[in-house]
Amino acid sequence: MRAFGTHNQPAGTWSDDASLTFCLAETIADGFTLGKLAQNCCRWYFENFWTPHGRVFDIGVTTREALQRIKQKPGLVRAGGTDEYCNGNGSLMRILPLAFYQPTAPLAQRFQLIYDVSAVTHGHVRSAVACFLYLEMAGYLLAGHPPEQAYELLCQKAPAQLAELNIPAGELPHFERILSGRLPTLSEKAIDSGGYVMHTLEAAFWCLLRYNTFAATVLAAVNLGDDTDTTGAVAGGLAGLYYGEAAIPVEWRQVLVRRPDIEDLAWRMQTATITSAASVASPPPRPLPNSYWATPSVLGCEYPGDLSYDVARAKLTALLDAGITDFFDLTELRDKMKPYEQLLQKLAAERGLTARYHRFGIRDVQVPTPEVLESVLAELAATVAAGRKAVVHCWGGVGRTGTIIGCYLVRHHQLTGEQALQHIMQEWQGVAKIHLKPNSPETEAQCELVKNFR
Repeated sequence: MRAFGTHNQPAGTWSDDASLTFCLAETIADGFTLGKLAQNCCRWYFENFWTPHGRVFDIGVTTREALQRIKQKPGLVRAGGTDEYCNGNGSLMRILPLAFYQPTAPLAQRFQLIYDVSAVTHGHVRSAVACFLYLEMAGYLLAGHPPEQAYELLCQKAPAQLAELNIPAGELPHFERILSGRLPTLSEKAIDSGGYVMHTLEAAFWCLLRYNTFAATVLAAVNLGDDTDTTGAVAGGLAGLYYGEAAIPVEWRQVLVRRPDIEDLAWRMQTATITSAASVASPPPRPLPNSYWATPSVLGCEYPGDLSYDVARAKLTALLDAGITDFFDLTELRDKMKPYEQLLQKLAAERGLTARYHRFGIRDVQVPTPEVLESVLAELAATVAAGRKAVVHCWGGVGRTGTIIGCYLVRHHQLTGEQALQHIMQEWQGVAKIHLKPNSPETEAQCELVKNFR
């Protein structure tokens, strides 16, 4: 960010950590195969693909040797060295996009995918386990757990997971310090931030657990010294998932090189992960009778509050148990619905979750104003991009809800207006109240807005 440091690069330049992360994201966006990933990584090193300024200026030794082997032997994909001295941080630094790709797959399947992706450049099981623990931590953060609780869950669950995966017994002591629960209590002098994968993972977790803002976490990681860009990237990945884009200092975002290209890649990867999830898994259960999944991350439903405390509690509990943490309320005060935000926050706190409540008032059976529409779509897109699940609701979950979801599908999933309406109606068939409300959206004006939305 200050320009012309170790590698004499302009401000806003990103290094090989980001380049190879983008190569994995690009692979997911294009329909993931391991062969595509190997080729994208080679395109970066040999053809300057996904470089900030059209040239590669840094690469790790283990990564370089693996990519040279792939180039020399067509068809080779798991080219990473497998001896103990090949456990640099070069696969950990690029693994984060897998947090969004088939995250609900069975444990063995997820680990095999992680191992394969790591083995393109780093073939030792220790590197794969480090990547696995990092992605587990990311998953807990995406589920809404604060860093301290995410780390506690990791320490509780990971030992049994590693046993189930039959990780060699000789590898387990290398992870004892991370999984002991003591990591955040260690002094800075006890934290090594060199290029060894275990040091990078420990340093990244330590920074996340010791600091409470995105900027402080990343600056602490970089200021540890040694392999600064990778420690910053690995710690910053987790901090970004938890604190969100808005927490990144404006002056950092403004100078970021190729920011529009990065944001475009993020949207393309998001679209691909939704398509992948739909193709490999059956739709999740509907948490409420009058609800439907528009995407794996966005639920439409009726008002989740109620005059009865017990009914409201049951509804909100079902939504939280379905993994929903972000609530988009489209009702107006004039609708005179019983508020539920206070109860929501109470129930979320009992589960150690962070719930987010957003209100965008739209008149009943009307279409939203352009300002409200753009605001709710931007906030909803940011929620999904952060890996969280959202529920969109009005009073009955029919007109206003269907309108917003329809426009969201057009804007962020590249559907035509007609396709978006067809998709909603397909999902609407399973809603309990369909015999009373056969169509969503509800009015001709609402349907026309979706049809003509761009």
